[in-house]
Amino acid sequence: MKLNTIKKAAKITAFLFITFLTACVTDDPVIDDPTGEDPPGNDPPTENTKVSAKLKASRLTGPAPLAVQFDAIGTTHDDSDLDTFRELGYHFSFDDPTSGTWKHSGKSKNSQVGGPISAHVFEKPGTYTVRVRAQDSAGNFDDKSVVITVTDPDTVYSGENTVVISKTTNTSGSPSGAQLLTNQTSWPQWESGKRYLLMAGQDFSSFGDIRIYENENIQVGKIGSGADPIVKQVNVDRGTATSNWSKGVVILDLNAERVTVPNSSEDVYVIRGSNGGISIGSSVKHWVVDKGNEDLIWPENIFIYESRGVGAWVLSRGLNILGVEMSDPREHNIRTAYLVKAFIAHNLLYRAARTKHNIKIHAEGIARNENERLVKNSLSSATRWVVVANNTMGNGEPQPNGWAMTVCPENGNKQQGVQDVIVENNNFASQYNIQVILGGIRLTERGNTSIGEYKLKLSNSVHQLPAEWDGPYFTDAEQVIPDSPGL
Repeated sequence: MKLNTIKKAAKITAFLFITFLTACVTDDPVIDDPTGEDPPGNDPPTENTKVSAKLKASRLTGPAPLAVQFDAIGTTHDDSDLDTFRELGYHFSFDDPTSGTWKHSGKSKNSQVGGPISAHVFEKPGTYTVRVRAQDSAGNFDDKSVVITVTDPDTVYSGENTVVISKTTNTSGSPSGAQLLTNQTSWPQWESGKRYLLMAGQDFSSFGDIRIYENENIQVGKIGSGADPIVKQVNVDRGTATSNWSKGVVILDLNAERVTVPNSSEDVYVIRGSNGGISIGSSVKHWVVDKGNEDLIWPENIFIYESRGVGAWVLSRGLNILGVEMSDPREHNIRTAYLVKAFIAHNLLYRAARTKHNIKIHAEGIARNENERLVKNSLSSATRWVVVANNTMGNGEPQPNGWAMTVCPENGNKQQGVQDVIVENNNFASQYNIQVILGGIRLTERGNTSIGEYKLKLSNSVHQLPAEWDGPYFTDAEQVIPDSPGL
């Protein structure tokens, strides 16, 4: 048996202080997985009985591009004192060798090593056996797998289930039997179970917003090899609250003024293209608190993948921000006000506004009910289970903001708890006064690098939070690097 390698993070400079940092002050305004634990896979024999890996997938099947979050949070160890979230190493393998490399980190898209949450976008039809290895520092490990079936969109949306939209008579490259809408001056009625392809190189902004409302399994993308079609805002379930929220919405290769998913939509993917900003979950609290709609859930399984934009503001369960480039926002590059199970990785984030952050993570409150989907039962919930990995913050130039990342209450007057967060293997490519600020429970920092002195700050008194919400902190932490599962 080949033992694991233990990677020691670079030496950091840590500053403990009594008064919580002004860097956390701003003037800003567990997914219950339907697939269950351990979906059927082709599991290799376990190496031992000390580690028992668990693997969940947010989806098991769907048309390409299919985005899936994976987590091994339920993994257990014979040593009950061992924290399996941070003290085990996890190696995810996606069985997708042609998926390429991440533009901003240079790492392979076909695997992820580090914390127990990961994600992948399957862009080609096929059957994929996704595996994870959970391993302890002594080399004990266990592998689990799950089979993901990605169907062909040309088959799923065959014939008139594909609609080609053109402002001219040009519909070149249209699939056989597709419905062709030529010389269009307005949007058609958006329907569930259909794929809408906009002709590349055309400007559709005069058509007004794309409004996806109570739709399921719908794709809106482009056809042709030219520039991404230009549209105004893309709104998913924006407006009056309903009991039939959209599911399975894919927005890909569009140049949008803005993308908003303000309510209880599920499985929404924003893939490639560009946007002037993305807002997720911004109206949910309003409908519950002000309008009394008690059956709303938080947005779930949201993907922002390889897009270009300025910033994202998010409340979500199952958030994934992967491979994006965000710069020059009005405030933060990424701000999350409530998260359960999130993976933020392989992104390039720079030039956040002065006194703002490249990544800001806080919460709604300190209630520990991360398994509650209903908003009304989790309006005061803590953020939990987040992995921030392999991001580049800064672009080598001087940044207007003095610090890069905060994981803590948004200011000294809020009771906002953040727990079980791993910040690992990020590269701070510009000079910052402080790279990372941590304030919460079981927050881990490891393997981060900087072009200058790397500075980490911790809170010794998180203002309005009860004392038990201040630490422990695990800095300069060891990383267990497992071999690839199946070896």
